[in-house]
Amino acid sequence: MFRLTSGRAAAGVSLTALLAQSFFVVSLALSFLAGNSAALAGAWTLQKGAGQVIGTLVFSQSPGDLTGLVYDTTKTEFTLFAEYGVTRDLTVIAAPGFRRASVGDSTSSGPGYFDFGARYQVFRKGAAVASVQGIARIPGASDPTVLANLGSTNAEYDLRGLFGYGFKLGENDAFVDIQAGYRFRTAGPADEVRADLTFGYRLRPDLLLIGQSFNTVSVGEVQGGFRRVREHKLQVSAVYDVNARLSVQAGSFATVLGENALRERAVFSAVWVRF
Repeated sequence: MFRLTSGRAAAGVSLTALLAQSFFVVSLALSFLAGNSAALAGAWTLQKGAGQVIGTLVFSQSPGDLTGLVYDTTKTEFTLFAEYGVTRDLTVIAAPGFRRASVGDSTSSGPGYFDFGARYQVFRKGAAVASVQGIARIPGASDPTVLANLGSTNAEYDLRGLFGYGFKLGENDAFVDIQAGYRFRTAGPADEVRADLTFGYRLRPDLLLIGQSFNTVSVGEVQGGFRRVREHKLQVSAVYDVNARLSVQAGSFATVLGENALRERAVFSAVWVRF
């Protein structure tokens, strides 16, 4: 099913070695399908009655893992992220997704995770804001026997704290957003500690440049052949404001360091609609 380096297993490979190799492939498939599931939004909450919808299309590909094992993985995913300000301090979040994933010869298409939850502002003073956020992730895939579904058939729960600060960099506006979270995973994969950093710089009144770092480390027990994952991704993008209600975004991300993690490369585009 997977082509590792030469594409054929030697006749003398032991059962133990084959099992170990299978477990390693499972963990890599898991990290691939977990994808760039980064922070859904920054620390700031929306004003009461305000909302936005962001439609994002991502294409990612990996020729293998960070240690040099060779096999093909690809994923195309569309996510519709929506948030709405119930009060000045409370913003509700919903994000359905649709995906097509291929790992070796196994392919799966259909609904991805459906995320829903809320972000609550606990502190604001001047340009600084702190919030807490809780997200429940309901899987769209249901058949764990399909290899391309590994890591995408189990519910997940993400809790995190967020801090944002806006400032001037020269004559232009800039901001930083720092997030630290814990993701509870069910039915085999280890829980995860997540740390995400975003830096934004408004090059022009209508053009925002964004640099981001997404970091995931597995903690706790693993079961069912899954392995601990350590993954560090860098992402860059630009957001152009067409008008006060419409923006377009384009960017890319890559896995730069990790353990049991794919050498993932991706491009994405998005449309932002505010109301």
